[in-house]
Amino acid sequence: MSASLVLEQLARAAGIRLVPSTELYPELHTAGDAGLPLLVVENRLARAVIALQGAHVMAFKPAGQQEMLWLSPKSVLKAGVPIRGGIPLCVPWFGPAEGSPLMHGFGRIREWSLVAAEACADGATRIVLELASETPVDDFWPHAFSFRLEVVIGTSLSLAMQVVNRGNAPAPLQFAFHTYFIVPSVAEALVTGLENTTYLDKADEMKRKAQKGEIAITEFTNRIYLDVPDVQVLKAASGNVKIESKAKCAVVWNAWNEDKTMADMGEGNHKTYLCIERGDVADYAVTIPAGESYRTAMTLSR
Repeated sequence: MSASLVLEQLARAAGIRLVPSTELYPELHTAGDAGLPLLVVENRLARAVIALQGAHVMAFKPAGQQEMLWLSPKSVLKAGVPIRGGIPLCVPWFGPAEGSPLMHGFGRIREWSLVAAEACADGATRIVLELASETPVDDFWPHAFSFRLEVVIGTSLSLAMQVVNRGNAPAPLQFAFHTYFIVPSVAEALVTGLENTTYLDKADEMKRKAQKGEIAITEFTNRIYLDVPDVQVLKAASGNVKIESKAKCAVVWNAWNEDKTMADMGEGNHKTYLCIERGDVADYAVTIPAGESYRTAMTLSR
């Protein structure tokens, strides 16, 4: 049985539609582009859109509520091009890797496989996506591997990530759920749950600083918070969002006026999003021994 037929049968059995991105987001393509395959999950509890490229959650809307995730109006939905917005998976590295042209690893620009899908008894939908290879696929991370993401779409959005080192040597790893939240005005948004923590200020030569009080965005912001509590809350006029994870780090990022230098964001579009990411990066980068695995998870809820 072909991979495409298996994909269609799994999706159909769980009540999931498989559609091209040209159908859902025609404005994010140029004429003639084939687009990307998307999974559209709609149940009585929520709606979500997930691109197979990057196992990338692009949209999540609990029933009766507003959309939670921001997608750039300038993003390009094309094979091999990172999607700007939603929840990119930064794997197997975070930020730049010395000598590599790829930011945030290769996981977000490769097509993953749908390996499981089911309608759950409580009304939620569970899917599992995997990217795996028995041989290295990137010279800058030369390891056999399996990346597996479980997504549960219900009243909340739950993501669980597993990275298995299938090689014979230890594998360095940094990972983050690079979540873009939609807000009416980033200048009026606040982030709680990071008070009195230490952060690395990427906008100021990675200096270590102490966070005092809630976080307000008033300028270009790019900070890696360390040893963070399990829960942060994004406060916005459209409603609060709770972010829960056992990961050791949180990243708070907004491009501010630098958005005009980013073709897939566009000038002025920084005003309607805020990234609050959870993961294990910087001081908390890990090394996975041969044959072993790394796991982390995150839940988003109103």
